[in-house]
Amino acid sequence: MVYGDGDGRLFRRFTASLDVIGHELTHGVTQYAAALSYSGETGALNEHVSDAFGIMVKQFTLRQTARESDWLIGAELFTPAVRGKAVRSMAAPGTAYDDPVLGRDPQPAHMRNYVDTDDDNGGVHINSGIPNHAFYLAAIALGGNSWDVLGRVWYAALTQRLTPDAGFADFARATVDIAGELFSNGGRVQRVVADAWSSVGIRTQLFANSRTASHPRPIGRPAALSVASKWRQRPAH
Repeated sequence: MVYGDGDGRLFRRFTASLDVIGHELTHGVTQYAAALSYSGETGALNEHVSDAFGIMVKQFTLRQTARESDWLIGAELFTPAVRGKAVRSMAAPGTAYDDPVLGRDPQPAHMRNYVDTDDDNGGVHINSGIPNHAFYLAAIALGGNSWDVLGRVWYAALTQRLTPDAGFADFARATVDIAGELFSNGGRVQRVVADAWSSVGIRTQLFANSRTASHPRPIGRPAALSVASKWRQRPAH
């Protein structure tokens, strides 16, 4: 792994944030588990998965429940010269920073504000705010430790249900199906996950389809690890 030292003016060293380290390591898992591409909506999903597992790494280490977490990615990266609290906020995408040099946090929290752009590989660090917010909403609604329930659902979806061109709707469908398989179809967990996606403008059917309900694909334990780093592409994100 190679991380930047920061410029000392706007950014501190990038290893200062445990969630950033977890984020980058998750790209290695994604590379071998789902092989998600890195552009457009699929790339934004790739970024979201890394943020989700990065925040869970921080919460697990600090022994924080979902409600105790700050839900900030890279809260330790900015120097005091920057008007901002982190590079991203999963609780409130679009509010992480507003700085004369870096600009304003461009992340949307809902599909109606999805950003179509040629920059940032098609907005991979921008539109990830949408699934990030869905994860946050589901975690808060479920309560307790995010990794106990939601983390299991997200990991199974990443490692066993996605194709390399999957988009937000594909991932939402997978998580709703898996929530039903693991914690009962129509049960509280499945309803919470479906409601969270609906809240960010991605609707799914509550119950798993007949193929999945009758013959669910077993939730196993695939392994993977490599590295991928892209924070240098756009320093603000």
